[in-house]
Amino acid sequence: MGRTVLYASSPRDSSILNLIICITGIYICYLSYGIFQEKIFTYRSPSGDKFTATLFMLFVQCVTNSAVAYAATFVWKPERARMPLAPFAFTAFAYLGAMLCSNEALKHVSFPTQALGKSCKMIPVMLMGVLIRRKKYTLRDYICVVVITTGIAVFQLGKASAKHAERENSTYGLLLLFSSLTLDGISGPKQEEIAHQLRPSVHQQMLNTNIWAVIYTGVGAILTGQALEGFFFCIENPAILNSVFYFSVCSALGQNFIYFTIQQFSALTCTTITTTRKFFTILFSVVWYGHELSVMSWLGVAVVFIGLGWELSSKYQKYQAQSVKLT
Repeated sequence: MGRTVLYASSPRDSSILNLIICITGIYICYLSYGIFQEKIFTYRSPSGDKFTATLFMLFVQCVTNSAVAYAATFVWKPERARMPLAPFAFTAFAYLGAMLCSNEALKHVSFPTQALGKSCKMIPVMLMGVLIRRKKYTLRDYICVVVITTGIAVFQLGKASAKHAERENSTYGLLLLFSSLTLDGISGPKQEEIAHQLRPSVHQQMLNTNIWAVIYTGVGAILTGQALEGFFFCIENPAILNSVFYFSVCSALGQNFIYFTIQQFSALTCTTITTTRKFFTILFSVVWYGHELSVMSWLGVAVVFIGLGWELSSKYQKYQAQSVKLT
């Protein structure tokens, strides 16, 4: 697979088409991923037990990601046959740490804080991109990120109800949320840095990152007892295996698009896509099922579309400028 584009009539056309492919792939894969994840964690056994072995499920997910990436390296031969494993250790730790801290933080912070935390992931990625990659963004780029982030936050806050107000912020929860955002901010730019320095193929980067993730989650699952707990729960409840299989497959397919986006575009572009995915998922359900949104949520929708429209027009102008230079 290497760094070849999926379509190449012109640099501008290939970039636009590849971006559309990345957005579509990430949205479809992770929408399906979320559906099967919910099925797993809301499943009840005949005796009324629920599945709680989160680390075991992460381990299965990472094993599947590794297996798919390993198989893909045989189909799409990478330009560089051997790729060092050590540089990928920290990025795997960062992305797993961000995920675990985020999930745990949601239990210890208020709904408004959750909404802000879920909405502002683009900001740390942009800031860490400046610090780690020495990237330079225009004033327009910064404003676009702030506008999109504000819109998503307003949209999320508009969904608040009385039950959301029950939980208060704890210092522990805020520290976890801060850690999650920091690790998220580091993970993307470091992945981007590895892609530029070592020039791995998409599947080499996916494979090496997930090998470390398998080690981390495997050790964690064993030490916490979740390895045996999750394994025996699946054995005793074979009805859940179908959801586990599709959950893992969606994760592996989604990661193909994640790493392709990072290599072809940037970590910030990838984070923008993943952050807006849930927004569009909720918006789709509102339109499809006729649910009602508050005035505040609709205001958030308008702000997000303004930000995305401005960002897309900016990218289109850049592609046009590149096209003029090539002619």
